[in-house]
Amino acid sequence: MTTTLELTTPAADQAAGASTATPQFNTTVDRKALLVAGNGVAASLPTRPAAPVLAGIVLEATDGHLTLSAWNFDHATRDRIPAVTTTPGRLLVHGRLLHDLLKKLDADSVTLFAEGSKLIVQAGPTRYTLQTLPVEDYPQLPAIPAAGGTVDAPALVAAIKRVIVSAARDDTIPMLTGIQITGEGKTLTLAGTDRFRLATAEVPWIPDDLDAETWTALLPAKLLKTVATRWAKTIGDLRLTWQPEAGDEIAAEAKARQVLAELESRMWHGHPDVVKAREIADRRTEARVQAEHRAGLAGLAFGEQHTTGRCLRSEYVRYRSLFPTQNTGAVADTKALLAAVERVALVADRTSPIRMTFDGTSVLLEAGAGDEAQASEPVPAVWPGETPLVASFNPAYLIDGLKTLNTQYVRIGFTNPAKPVVLTGHHNLTADDYDGYRYLMMPLRTPGQNAAPEPETAAPEQQQVSATDKQQPADGLEEDQQAAAFMATVGTHCLGQAVAAAHREQRDARGTIAMLRAGVDAESADWLEERGTQDMNEIIAETEAFITWARTAPASCGPDCVPCAALTTASGCEGGDLP
Repeated sequence: MTTTLELTTPAADQAAGASTATPQFNTTVDRKALLVAGNGVAASLPTRPAAPVLAGIVLEATDGHLTLSAWNFDHATRDRIPAVTTTPGRLLVHGRLLHDLLKKLDADSVTLFAEGSKLIVQAGPTRYTLQTLPVEDYPQLPAIPAAGGTVDAPALVAAIKRVIVSAARDDTIPMLTGIQITGEGKTLTLAGTDRFRLATAEVPWIPDDLDAETWTALLPAKLLKTVATRWAKTIGDLRLTWQPEAGDEIAAEAKARQVLAELESRMWHGHPDVVKAREIADRRTEARVQAEHRAGLAGLAFGEQHTTGRCLRSEYVRYRSLFPTQNTGAVADTKALLAAVERVALVADRTSPIRMTFDGTSVLLEAGAGDEAQASEPVPAVWPGETPLVASFNPAYLIDGLKTLNTQYVRIGFTNPAKPVVLTGHHNLTADDYDGYRYLMMPLRTPGQNAAPEPETAAPEQQQVSATDKQQPADGLEEDQQAAAFMATVGTHCLGQAVAAAHREQRDARGTIAMLRAGVDAESADWLEERGTQDMNEIIAETEAFITWARTAPASCGPDCVPCAALTTASGCEGGDLP
């Protein structure tokens, strides 16, 4: 259906005369209120709608109110504003076009009324005529979940902005594109990770039922980003609600279908028992479909503004065990350290780390080596360790972590240089306060840096990975043969490119192990843990042996080969995976 737009002047209006069509929709609203509502609802308009009607915004005029709503099958948005309605009605109009023209109007009020199949938008002397879409074809919006609680809007928005930087931006692993929200007692915990860093934030909230069991919801990061933008300046309490998955209805349907199949195998299809079983199975299927329409939903509301989104159907990474219970921390001024890191990072490319050397009174930042551009800068810092500590990090991840801190001081907690570090924000040098936010990231392995030994209490899977990390060929001839075989496998004669490929394979293997630990159905868990983890560890061992060999091997290309030259100054990896 073609969308038309007509702009007329008052003179043209008078010439055309009054329309003889009886309006089915007529309401007048404040222009600013309508624009704010349109901005919020437009966030649910799909970029490429699967059907023409999904490009529309539903307008529903009732006595005293106008409700705008949109739904893209992932999340729905509703907003109700005061209105003077003379003719109640419901219609569907092209959303982007309505949103764009509302931004250009400058009148105090806007009158919306229908003339046949068209919507007239009258604002002062300006008049728009928009073609409507068939509102009866628009899908029903999901019901707003009932159970939940309230949370301070600025606190939730701040937590979303701090955690969302760690969520994955591509959908290679859909689970990682989400933010997990956990409600436990009077605390909400938000968590996001892309395998290379992990961020968690705690926010106080008041649940409807203080004795309710712990619950979790995995919401798309894009949805929460929309929520944070919509209510960025809101002061007050948001209502957060959720609806769990329809597990009981699914089980009931499966049982009913099983009984029906058993009866049909023994009796003719017209037998009364079979007919009865079929009716029950059909009712169970209908109940399951209705439950799934409500299931896995989370809702947020502020006054008359509502957003409802579907949860991702995945089990999230079990991340809590990644945070060490004890560590040694260096404390520095957050703004001073961030500014220094940004300056030093100017000479580091995407595969080059920033080296941080901690001594008793400062941290020395360094980037670049050899014939490349180099930078170094000391920053005052308190390091309580007895000996200096050297660690290297992806500069982009380090900058992201420092930017999310809202405190004067940052504490960088280490267990050892090869283990994940934890950034926390504090208001004093003693770092004895905690604002509920933690940012964890993996250090990078640099040439000449030996892996620290695993603690005795490491999990069996961690011990297995650590053991394979240290495996090396027995003699030089075998090393050369294995290295040549690996370069043939990745299809390159360039040593630098082969090392980069080895790091990518190692990163993907570690990520796969993390996914296997994240939880699967019980029937498949044993096989996946045994076979999948074993295969991934073999890849890690092979690539680690090749990388170790390549650090001392002569370059395979000329001096102008950038990947080969990088072997002398950097590890060639893009970033460490979470263990």
